[in-house]
Amino acid sequence: MNALSDDAADPLEPPLRVFLNPGGVHCAAAPTVISTILGSCVAVCLWDRALRVGGMNHYLLAHDTRRANNTRFGDVAVERLVEGMLRLGCRPDTMRAKVFGGAAVLQFGANGDTVGSQNVRLALQLMHTRGIPVIARRTGGRFGLMIRLHTDTGDVLVRRLSAGPAPTPDPPQIWPPRVRAIPVEELSESAGC
Repeated sequence: MNALSDDAADPLEPPLRVFLNPGGVHCAAAPTVISTILGSCVAVCLWDRALRVGGMNHYLLAHDTRRANNTRFGDVAVERLVEGMLRLGCRPDTMRAKVFGGAAVLQFGANGDTVGSQNVRLALQLMHTRGIPVIARRTGGRFGLMIRLHTDTGDVLVRRLSAGPAPTPDPPQIWPPRVRAIPVEELSESAGC
């Protein structure tokens, strides 16, 4: 689903709910809960702390080598997400990013590099290039995640999906926990949005 939501929020109405399939991008000015399920895919969540609006994408592979302008690729999906947030009046200096997914489910190449790790690297690189700080991330690992972004607060609920025939979610967590996020440096994005 690629959409831009800018309706004024009614405090008595529950937030809108949107589920993103792979290739989905959604930005919302009205309080919305955007959710998705990730394996090797990555979701970038953007939140503008001044306007209290947010958006999320969900992409499968890092680069659109065929130049198809398809949001299933990170280089296109991140650009669409950022452009959608800018159309809502956001500025890069007031936006913050959180990056999720990129599990090691699919091997890619002989050197052990995975689709997931390539997806994560691209997200971090594009956020750095745009000057948008990544304040939290939960990436890599061997298990998928279910995430929910609350666009009015910027909180992201994260559930790790267990392995096995019928994945079951672990108990929910707010990510990041309500503590100071450690900047990534200290730890080692038109139409449609």
